[in-house]
Amino acid sequence: MAAPPPSYTSAPVEAPAYAAPPVGGGPDALPGYDGTSAPPSIFVPSQGIDGKLPNHFKINNQYLKPQVMPSDLEAHLVLLGAFHRLREEVRTFKGKVDIPMGPDERWAVFLQRAVYRFEQWAVRMIGGEGQEEALGEGRKVLTPNEVPPLDVIMVWHTYMLNPRKYYEDCLRKLPGLLRIGSFPLMQLAGSINHEKLLLSPPSEGHVAAFTAFTSQPFDYPLNTTADETVLIYCPNCSQPNSIPWITYKGDGYAQRDFGCICNNCRFVFNRETLGVRRFYEDMEKCMVNPDGFFLANTILDYHAGVPVETQWSQALNVTVLNLREGMVPAPAEIWGKQIGWTMKDVEDYTRIGMLGRKNQPWVTTPRPLNIILSAYRQPGPFSLDLASAVLRQMNFVGKMVNLGFTEQARWEEDRDTLTRCVVRYHHFLDLMASAPGNFAVPTLVPDHDDKVSQGALSDAYDKTAEAWKAHVGVPYSVCGCLPPDISGGSSGSSGSGFSLFSKKGKSKSALEKSLENPRPDLISPSDEAAEQTHPSDHDAVAVINPEPNAAQAQLKRRELGKRAKELGKSVEKGKADQWGEIMQKRVANHTPSFLCPVQYGAQ
Repeated sequence: MAAPPPSYTSAPVEAPAYAAPPVGGGPDALPGYDGTSAPPSIFVPSQGIDGKLPNHFKINNQYLKPQVMPSDLEAHLVLLGAFHRLREEVRTFKGKVDIPMGPDERWAVFLQRAVYRFEQWAVRMIGGEGQEEALGEGRKVLTPNEVPPLDVIMVWHTYMLNPRKYYEDCLRKLPGLLRIGSFPLMQLAGSINHEKLLLSPPSEGHVAAFTAFTSQPFDYPLNTTADETVLIYCPNCSQPNSIPWITYKGDGYAQRDFGCICNNCRFVFNRETLGVRRFYEDMEKCMVNPDGFFLANTILDYHAGVPVETQWSQALNVTVLNLREGMVPAPAEIWGKQIGWTMKDVEDYTRIGMLGRKNQPWVTTPRPLNIILSAYRQPGPFSLDLASAVLRQMNFVGKMVNLGFTEQARWEEDRDTLTRCVVRYHHFLDLMASAPGNFAVPTLVPDHDDKVSQGALSDAYDKTAEAWKAHVGVPYSVCGCLPPDISGGSSGSSGSGFSLFSKKGKSKSALEKSLENPRPDLISPSDEAAEQTHPSDHDAVAVINPEPNAAQAQLKRRELGKRAKELGKSVEKGKADQWGEIMQKRVANHTPSFLCPVQYGAQ
């Protein structure tokens, strides 16, 4: 249908040496301001950081070049450190304020404004819907003046962690981002001052270009006041309304209880109503251009993540929109008056088309329809709530900070940690390729990007840990989280090559022996490295009804307690392997993953 999704592309190779891709440029989409000819800043990694990495990995019985390098991780960690510093700067703002807010509320307001600023940059500066011909074809490289402020980079980074939604949104409404392709990690990390974790001071031309295209100041708004407003168009009459970002009542556009009465038609609307308006706008476009425009979440195959044949998207759109012969396109406000202005109204209308009968409330809404409608629950061209996505992502960023990974001086001396992370990542890819129908849960390194329920992650982690140990011969995690087979045994399943029993048959503590680690490239017994293997749950979804999930978490706590007792008995009797004894010492003071369901909408 269009350009391929932004991703790595690898072909089978014979143990090649890694070569970084050349830094070059395609045509600029929007030339005409000073500084476009200046070369982009590129991240300079620590000397020798890639030196210990093998030049190929076996994945799914093919030898491939490394899909990511330690220097890529180092650059990524620079960005994460800058995002964390930005978050703390916002949360601890000490300047004069007119509406008092707590740190969490201040950060939530900031994120709403950051998402808006990202939208203005992506649509107006990089190229939005309707600008395809002006943008041309071919890959685009950001010019120095197109590099956005740090808050916009943060939102963009989180957006791309949802690759299926990002790719389809780019195909439908963000052609400029589609031309950029993969996240320009090295360029953006190169724009960050490593010591201060701030964007390097922009030139006057850089500031002027961003402001001219977006009508936003380059400096991000650390503090929001009651007299700052945003222009929002009424869903019912399409007239502009100047709405404050925050109010004393808490119903400003950036606040949880946003609501507004249109100055023109007196229609009452909120974020849900604006999302419904966007659905009706897309509905009209589907009717006007049935061969070239489609609803959100109807272009890509949900499992493969690649565009389906056009006729399948067309058929799905006709079904969902309940289009019939003789229906004519109508403006969004007409559909709103006929169908209604709530998502429940939209769901009831689209269920008729999907179910082939009048709405019957006792019939469950089909999952494909829920997936489509989920893209229209917030305003803007994005099919997910980006502010909430950044909130989730910052939990993971905090873990990287706590591990000391964002301290750049560390990588001047430490060559092993990031190399081990990359090696584990490629073995994780091989593990997934060996069982393509299964769901695998990564540790903090490698990390994941899909949003999954806590219970599903917990069960899948247990299965992943078992498969990993069978696949490579060493434990998946030694942080203190206990997989089902943690008690180990004397069979040497860890691959260490030594017996845990003396000739007399009496067991001997594994820790009394010098620990033999057969795979130091995959696991380290050191306490410092333990938390690096903690299961990653940073993108687990918040639940709408926490009670059943809390009960599930309680059952999981009991199961983990049982595993801990069994491990203790194995260690006491001398039957635990070397890894089991290490884990037994760590489990007491360790907090397991997947045991903290969160109420949906809580900050």
